[in-house]
Parts: sequence; structure tokens; C-alpha cells
Amino acid sequence: MARIFLTGASGYIGGDVLYALKSAFPKCEYTALLRDQEKANTISKAYPDVRIILGDLDSSSLLEEQARGADIVVHAASSNHIKSAEAIARGLTAPERSNPGHWIQISGASVLSIPDIEKKAFGEASANVYNDLEGANELRNLIQQYSPKRIVDNFILSLSPANRPKTALIFPPIIYGRGRGPINQRSIQIPELARVTMQRREGVQVGKGESTWSNVHVSDVSSIFVKLVEKALQNEDGELWNENGLYFPGSGALSFGAISARVAQEVKNLGLADSTSVVEISHAEADSLTPHGGVLWGTNAQQVAQRARQYLGWVPAGRTLEEEIPATVLAEAEKLGLI
Repeated sequence: MARIFLTGASGYIGGDVLYALKSAFPKCEYTALLRDQEKANTISKAYPDVRIILGDLDSSSLLEEQARGADIVVHAASSNHIKSAEAIARGLTAPERSNPGHWIQISGASVLSIPDIEKKAFGEASANVYNDLEGANELRNLIQQYSPKRIVDNFILSLSPANRPKTALIFPPIIYGRGRGPINQRSIQIPELARVTMQRREGVQVGKGESTWSNVHVSDVSSIFVKLVEKALQNEDGELWNENGLYFPGSGALSFGAISARVAQEVKNLGLADSTSVVEISHAEADSLTPHGGVLWGTNAQQVAQRARQYLGWVPAGRTLEEEIPATVLAEAEKLGLI
């Protein structure tokens, strides 16, 4: 029976991934890392057979120990915590293991935004559309070029070929939809935009609103994790792992100006604004409204998800962002106690 060690079970992505994995592979043995007892109790109530380990990402010895005993590590808690990544690598490559095991790591599409950030081009359109199969070299070059900002991505890609685990990096763009985990079911970019719109009673966009990220339903992100775990359980190789293990899950794209307009319309439909107006704000003002708002709403990160389709048979099935925005705005209004 395969042993899966997962971090991030209390989070938005990690919680949904655990739900999807338990649904797909109920006979596997699961261990989850949680930071506090209250969250551990909630996870245990939802999944009584999941073994809970109390600790955090700085618990290097604990992470190393759990990785050493796992067949598959799913690190969904952080994309930039290097000490936890180093501990997982040590555990998966420990001398007493019969094989190095598999490691599936969450990353993020903001790696594609770094050129915009460097140029301070916020709210501007970009012709750059990245491909994870035909353009994989371009992605690897971005990670290497900006390695101080993509420290975990670069660490994983730079692991020694001798006795290295089989790794996969997943780079989600805008993630939307209600998560299926038992604790955090809220994403960030669109709910935060809805919150700001309701509090200001008008929509906002960074600059011209021409910047565009790809987007994906949270369940479709989790399905890539499921597909990769399935390949790991079958011990399949091919073009799946390590330098080839770079996966984009984007399935749609919409400019932030268009997103802001749709959010503003839904806020007005709820009677929480008098018009559907959307005003331009600066990168700095966006940062003051939500952490990293200038980057999250004002840069470009367009991707073509080719590798998962070709090698994993992945087909996105979640509702589109356009279909999901009304439910997202309604959920945020309820959370704020406005309706």
C-alpha cells in the first residue's frame, strides 16, 4: 500500500488536493502535516484514517523523517520555503531507501510575471504566452534567470541526477472556485477583487486593465495532482518527471479589465453598488488594497497547458471563470455580512 505524505491540507489548494486524492486512491496510506491541533482535529474529523503529524515547514527533521518513509510527497503548503524543500529532498534520497520516490510540488504562474515586474509594466498587455511542452526551455530559463525569486523551483530542477527523486512542478495561474477541503475553501485573486469592489462600491483595475492571466478551476488543478500520483503509483517514466516535469494547468484566459467589469456587474446585481463603473488604480494603490495586489491584478501570466493533456490525459472539467464569478461574488458578500 503506497504511502503519501502531504503538506498544506488545511489550505485552499492542499485541502482540495487531499480531497481529490482520497477520492481517487482511498487505499493509500496518508500522512498530513498540520501546524495546530484545532486544524488537525478538523482534518481528522473529515478523514479519520489520515495520520496527522503536528509541525510546520521549519520542522526540518520532522519533514525529512516523513519524506524518508513516504513513497510520494505532495508539497502543497508553499512554493518558496527552501528549508522544507531541502528537508524533503534529504528524506526522499536517504541511503536506506530502496528508491528515491516521487515529489509533486506546487509552484505558481507568477514566475511568468517577473519580466513585467522588472519593467514596472502594470496593467499593460503582453504578447508573451508560455507553453509547458514546446516552450519548456523558456520556462526553465526563466526559473534559472530569476532563481533568487524562484528558489524552490530552481532547487528542484538543479537536483543531482544521481539518486534524485522523480519530481513534478505545477504552476497554477488564477485559481478559482470553491475548494473541497474542510478548512480553507476560498481562493485569493477574484474573491479579493470582489471584496474591494464591494467595500469601495466601484470596480477597480490596475492601469489600463489589459494585463491577462490564464485561469483554472481548483478541481482541475487537483486533477493534475491525481494524474501524477497515478503515474507515480504505476512507476511510469517517459517524459513525466524532473526536467520534463513542468506542468501548466491554465484552461482559459481573461484580462483583468474584463474580470473587474464582470465582478462590478455582479456587485451591482446584488444591490451593493450603484453602478458598474470600474476605475483605474496604480500598482501601489493595488498593493494597499490587498497584499501584492499590483502583481496579482496587474501583470501577465498566460500559459498553454499542453504537457498534462498529452502525457497525463488531463482534460479540465470545472466551470469556467465567467460562470464562476457570480458565485464568487455572492460568497464574498455573505462572508462580509453584506447580504
